[in-house]
Order: sequence, then structure tokens, then C-alpha cells
Amino acid sequence: MSAPRGAGLMLAATTFTGVANYGLSLVLVHLLSPGEFSRFAAASTLLLTVGTVAGAAVPWVMAREAALSRRGDARRRRAIRFGLGASLALGLVCSLMVLVASASYAGTALLAGEAAATVFILLCAVGVGVLQGERNFATLAGVRILEVAIRIALAVLAALIGWGSAGVIGAFAVGAGTAALWSLLTLGRDLWAPPPPAAPSVPPRMTDWRTRDTQVAGLKTRELSPGRRTTTPEAPDPRTGAVAGGTRALARHAAGLAAGQAALSLLLTLDVIIGAALQRGGDGLAGYQALLVLARIPLFLATALATAVFPRLVGTHGDRGANQTFRATLRTFLLLSVLITAGVATVPAGLVEVVLPTEYLASLSLLPPLALAGFGGALATLLIAYLQARDLLRAAAGVLVTALIASGCAYPFVAADPAHLAWASAAATLGAAAGLLALVDRRGRTVRAPATVIGPVLFGILAWLLLGRLTDHLVVWLLTAGILGAATLLLVRPRSRPEGPLRVLHLGFEDPARPGAGGGSVRTHEVNRRLAAAGVEVVVACSRYPGFTERVQDGVRYVPCGWPAPPGHFPSLLAYFGLVLTGLWRLERRWRPDLIVEDFAAPFSSIAVPYLTRTPVVGVVQWLFARDKARQYHLPFHLVERLGVGAHDKLIAVSEDLAGELRGRNPHAEVHALPNGLEPAAWQGAAAFGRGDHILFLGRLEIAQKGMDLLLDAYAAAAPSIRADLHLAGDGPDAEVLLARVRALGIEDRVHWLGRVDGAQRFDLLARAQFVCMPSRYETFGMVAAEALAVGTPVVAFDIPCLRALVHEGVGVPVPAEDVPALTSALITMANDPARCRRLGAAGPASVRHLDWDLVAAAQLAIYRAVAEVDVPEPRVAAAV
Repeated sequence: MSAPRGAGLMLAATTFTGVANYGLSLVLVHLLSPGEFSRFAAASTLLLTVGTVAGAAVPWVMAREAALSRRGDARRRRAIRFGLGASLALGLVCSLMVLVASASYAGTALLAGEAAATVFILLCAVGVGVLQGERNFATLAGVRILEVAIRIALAVLAALIGWGSAGVIGAFAVGAGTAALWSLLTLGRDLWAPPPPAAPSVPPRMTDWRTRDTQVAGLKTRELSPGRRTTTPEAPDPRTGAVAGGTRALARHAAGLAAGQAALSLLLTLDVIIGAALQRGGDGLAGYQALLVLARIPLFLATALATAVFPRLVGTHGDRGANQTFRATLRTFLLLSVLITAGVATVPAGLVEVVLPTEYLASLSLLPPLALAGFGGALATLLIAYLQARDLLRAAAGVLVTALIASGCAYPFVAADPAHLAWASAAATLGAAAGLLALVDRRGRTVRAPATVIGPVLFGILAWLLLGRLTDHLVVWLLTAGILGAATLLLVRPRSRPEGPLRVLHLGFEDPARPGAGGGSVRTHEVNRRLAAAGVEVVVACSRYPGFTERVQDGVRYVPCGWPAPPGHFPSLLAYFGLVLTGLWRLERRWRPDLIVEDFAAPFSSIAVPYLTRTPVVGVVQWLFARDKARQYHLPFHLVERLGVGAHDKLIAVSEDLAGELRGRNPHAEVHALPNGLEPAAWQGAAAFGRGDHILFLGRLEIAQKGMDLLLDAYAAAAPSIRADLHLAGDGPDAEVLLARVRALGIEDRVHWLGRVDGAQRFDLLARAQFVCMPSRYETFGMVAAEALAVGTPVVAFDIPCLRALVHEGVGVPVPAEDVPALTSALITMANDPARCRRLGAAGPASVRHLDWDLVAAAQLAIYRAVAEVDVPEPRVAAAV
């Protein structure tokens, strides 16, 4: 059964049981005296702790084993036998602890009921775990509903007869005993059924060029990049017949889970345990305990989601897939629970008066802190489920123990005042949840825990403030709560995917047809037109400029994106980024993409698009120099870049140097190095025209990155010693400044301005030059250098990262970065040595022969498909181009 459907069934079952338990509490409030109700609530709190331990110590281990084994095989039999023995032993230990904790206020009958219920709760845990691991959520939900129905019916009957809290807890024991009997009958099939025939061994079909071996729960697994996994059981020990990860390993694993969940459960119930013990089961906490059931509704939600998602977290290939699954689950929980918390905290007294006796209405002021405590406890429960599924529960022990010690020390001092106790409980659970959230963010960066939490929490605060203003107006409060609830359900509903091919929304920022467009837009179009030819629907959103209207070019749709802005390249970029930040959801609603691609661009690099959407995102990095722009404009662009780089978990860099930089900045991201490619026309340019005797610069006329000021200074110094003129091809933001500099240097008669050159003409232009000069201060690839080498023209360039991979002494002249005298010397040497230029140029084509757009597009599409994880026919780029 799929995780979403399983979550739905478990949520429905948990909702039923939660509502039924809450209804039972409301009925018992009327049927029991305040003292008896207080003793019942304290005892049920202890049983809740036992149930939490039971749900951690054995079922999660059994769920893992059931997910990774088959019915009747040795591994599952061993796990079940271990689970039954561990459950019985743990039941005896827990029953003793329950008796000690309640001895100050419970009589003999109540103590006996607590002990029996404790043992039965733990015995049924094995069957629950097996069903969870098999994803048999329908049966699991049915058993829970049956157990609760029996318990409630008998509890109400016991209260009506007048057996008090002891009779009610005895009914709990009968319900748990029924579930335990079912568990034993269910497990018999696995204990004695013959093992199924072994499936024939089939070598895994490799679907990608990346594989790696991992060890998961006693299985050796080979991971395939698109998300497939094959498993083979480890060989048994020849002496004992046992396999690795046997009983001792299961015991250690179960003990770790039990310890962690016991600490969490104790944290969630310690306020009631200490309060009831200090007040000796009196009436002082009756209102506190009655309202606590309502305040803990988010805990039921978290438990249902954790139960449904745990097997998928265990069985999902790789950290990225598991983290994506959990991120969606966390978001669903947060959106629902924050609204529930706001509703509980602000519920009108008139609504509470309908269901609670009047003697409890005086405790309504406890609802806000109790609601916060319930939310914090529920969030901590869900986070613990993730940590234990990823084998990180031990790392959470410090957080839980710290919160437990702090609350254990504080509660005795505030237990006399229920309000102080409630606020102390809220501080303890919220503090623990915050610590666990930080741990999840550190260990599972691709969960993006802080970003996932911020939006729903802000929504919850606004809902709380709005509903709080309406508390005195019951009808308006109900209508508003209903509207907010309907909106929340729309936000968490699963999104259906329309039929059709893979759809990509590319945030490309720059239209390749825009005057002054750089090499980044060339790559965007070359890759995307090949994807479009292969059947992928590609939409590229670009910044606005005069004359830009929506168009389709080579199968790629280009759409203008951005607020109205003053003329100019930089204002239009800022307007583009502003619209993406505030209106990405509109683009998604219009184009329904399976994947969003964010091109990194000046001046921010990335605006952290993964934080803005639930759609998978890939970052394509052709620019990573926000710190330089920060110095240029005296604005903290580099801080935005740091946030953006950290937001991504899948990145494509255009060079190995840039990929290494990204891995250093974000060690948790998966970074691929895919260089730019060259058009077929590049290999024909050398034969089209004869070689000239001039120096060529081709690119954007800019100072900050392209270093045009350095080139002009170097050429002015070299001009008296050479005959070669300087040809400048391109346009850009600094054209007027550079023209004035040429005049000031007195070389206007030696410098020729060719304007923008596009298409195949640029290869002819490159082939005519004696050599090309690239004075860039920084680059991410160096497309002009690659194209020049392809047509057999040598390159003089600064020795900078990314560019040095192309320009080396075999094909050109690398010059120390930003060293104008050295550049001057190189210009003079090359201009006066045509034979050397021919020799270096002849070696150029072979050095860049591997740069093929078809190969680049095919590799990039493979990454897109793996990230999007949609079931669409696999296009073939090479055959389509």
C-alpha cells in the first residue's frame, strides 16, 4: 500500500480512536466524580506512556524486519521470537514501574487493572509492527478501532455500574487483552508457515552510470541513481545458521528505540505523573487532565503519520528520497496541527460548556499553554520517528535527556499551580521539539526542516490571533475556523499530475535573444532545445526587456517574468527575482511542472528556490560570485548566495572547479559537473576563412567580470611593439565607459568595434583571428575559449579557476591573474610569433572534442528524471537531435 493511502487509513483510524477517546473522557467527566476522574486520568496517562514505549521498543524493529524479509523465512521467525520475548519481559518491568508511580493514589483494584493492561499492551506490539512493516494499514487500522470500541463500551458500562476508576482501567485491560490475543494468532502464520520458494537471482539492470553499495539493516544493497534498489540477504553463519544482524543486534536496536521513545513519552506525561503524585490523586488536576485530552489532538495526528511513513523511510533508496518523503509528511503535519492548536487555544467558552460540566470551566485559562505543550509533543514525536528510521535516534538522546532533566527539576516546584505547570510543560515540549528540529536539519539537510516549519508556524500564529479576537463570538468563530480548516485541507491535499510528458519550468533569468545576453543563456537554450526535441515540455522564465513577448523557439517556450521596472539590465534582473520570490506559485499553477530548474545568476546567485516550492528543484550553476558583486555595490549579496547554495540538494556545475567549490560550501548536496558543449559549426569555422593578423576579444563588454579594463591597459602598452590591431566583438553595460577609456589611452585608431556577433558568424570571426584574448577576472566555464580552440585559434587568458581547465600551455598562454605587465608581454610575444600561434592553434580542436551538447543534454536529462521521479516515457535526447 502506498504511503499516502496508508497515511490516510491510519489518520482515519487514529482520528476515530482519538475522537472516541476524547468522547470517552467527556462521558467519564460526567459519570465519575472529580476525584475518580483525576485518578483515572493519571492512570491512563501512565498507560499512554506504556503504549508509547510499546510502540517503540518492538514494533519499529518488527516493521523494519518485516519490510526487509518475507513471510516464513528465518529472518522473520527469529525477529518474531525475539519480539515476543522482549515484549513479555518489558511488560513485566513496565508494570512494576507503573505500580510504583501510582501507589500514592491508587487502590488494589486500580493497581491490578494497570498491571494487566500494561502487559497486554506490550504483547500486542509484535503483531502491530509486522503489519506496519508489510504496509497492511487496513488490518492495522481495523484492529485499533476494534480494540478502542471494546475498551470504550466496557469502560462506560463500568462507570455506569459504579466501579469507578478501577473498573474503567479494567476495561482498558480487557481491550488490550483482545488485541494481544489477535496478535498471537496473527503471528502464528509467520512462526510456522513454510518459507516461500526463493526467487531466481537476476542481476540488477543498470539504469544509470552511478551506483554505490550501502549497508541497511543487515542487507547489502546496491543503489541505482533513478531510485531502484536490489537486495540480497547476507550469507548465514556456517556454524550456527544465523545471519548477521541477529538477535543481539535486534536487542540492541530495540533497546535504543525503547530508551529514546521512553524518554520522549515520559517527557510528554511527566507533568501529570508528578502533579498527580504530589496531589495524591486529588481534585486539583481534574480540569487540567480533562482539557489535556483536547490539547493533545496533534499528538494523535503525529502518531498516525509516523506509523504510515516509517516503512517508507526505512525502505526508500538513499537519503534524498527519504528526506523528500519526510519533508512532505512534516509539512502536512504542521499545517494541520498549527490550526488545531490555534483552535484549541482559542475555543469559545460556550462551545466547551456544551461538553464539559460547569465545575471544569474554571480551568479554561489552561488551554493556551496546554495547546502549545500538545503541539510541541506532537512535533517531537514525528521528528523522533524520522530519526529512528534513519538510525539517528541515539543522536537525539542528549536533547531528550536534557529536556527531561530540566522538566523533572521544574515540575515539583510548580505542580501546586496548574497554570504554572501547564506553561512549564509547554516550555519543555517546545524546547525538546526545537532541539530535535535542529538535529534533523543538521543530519538531514535535504529535509530543509527550518524552511518547512517557518511557513506553517506563521500561518498558525495568524490563525491564533484571528480566532483569539473572535472567541467571544461563537458563530463567527465557528465559521472562521471552518474556512481556515477548508483552506488547510486544500493545502495538504495530494496534487494529481496531469497526463503528458516530463514538464520542466526553467528559471533562466536571461533570454538568449536579449542584447548583451551572456554564455549562460546559450547553454540554457542548447540543452533545452534538445530536451524539447526529445519530447520534454520546457518553459523558460526570463527577465523582461523592451520588445520581449512570449514565444516558442526551437520547441522551447520563453515567457517574460518580472515586475514593471525602469529600463536597464540590472533593474530588470531585480524585478525578475522579486516576482519569482512572490509569484513562483503562479508560474507553477499555470505550467504544472514536474521539476523546476534554477539558474544561478548575478547578483545573488540563488534566491533559495527550494524553500519556495514543494516541486523538486535542480540548481544549474554558471555563476557563483556574489561576493564580488557585494564589494561592487556595497550590498550583502553574498549572504543571499550562502542561503541559496545551502537550500539546494541537487546541483549541476559547468566545471569541475565550480563543482568542487559547491561541494565545499554545501557538503550535503549532490553535485554533478557537466561542462558546456559546442555546436557542430564550431568544427567547420577553421576552414571557412584564412587566418588574420589581429587580436580578438569576443564577449560581453564589461569590466567587473570580463576584465576589459585590464585588456585595454595591456594592449595600450603593447601596441607600439606589435602590428596586430585589437578587435572587440560584443555588447554590454560598460560599452560607453570602455570607449572613453580607449580614447584616453590614445589607441582609438588600433581598436575596432564589431558589435554583437551571434550564431555561426562568431565561429568564422574566431577562426579569422591570430589569437583570442580572455582577460576575465573570473569565469565559470569559458565558452569563448572553448569555441576558439575548436576552430584552431589559440587563447591568451588569465590563469583562473574554471578557465585553466581549457587554456593551458599546449593550446594557449596562461597569464597570472590580473597581471597587466604579464598580459602585455604575452600579447607582444604571441603577436610577433605567427608560427607559435599556428602550432598552438593546431592542438586546440582535439583538446575540446569531448564538449558535445548532445552528451551534455542527455546527462542533464538523466538528472532531471531522477529528481522529478515521475512515471513518464523515457525520452532519448541523442535520437531527437
